[in-house]
Amino acid sequence: MKGRERDGKEGRMTPACENYLMKIHELSDGGRDPVRIRDLSSSLGVTPSSASRMATAMCADGYVNFRRYGYITLTEKGAERGKYMRDRLATVREYLARLNGEAGEEEAENVAHCLSPATVEAMAGKNEKG
Repeated sequence: MKGRERDGKEGRMTPACENYLMKIHELSDGGRDPVRIRDLSSSLGVTPSSASRMATAMCADGYVNFRRYGYITLTEKGAERGKYMRDRLATVREYLARLNGEAGEEEAENVAHCLSPATVEAMAGKNEKG
């Protein structure tokens, strides 16, 4: 299963894997608490077996610790990546809201998955040119 969540572009995570990791980060309170498969699957609207398969794949790549029928916990790498992705989504949401007066969740998620870190920083105003 190793590499299943990758899209072939230098180890970049697929949007589905990013969504799982963001949700695990949210449910675990930033990596402080373990997450049950049934809670993850319920919150994402997927079957427990799908959530278990993705957790197994993310475990193989070092983002989570997971044993079948056990809890999911974030590794340091997973907690950092999950936080970045949640922050990235918030930045995109805020940026789109400034442009249109509102930002749909689905639109923000679709846009966020495609952006480079430099673009996200620019959207957040961290790379403003004088």
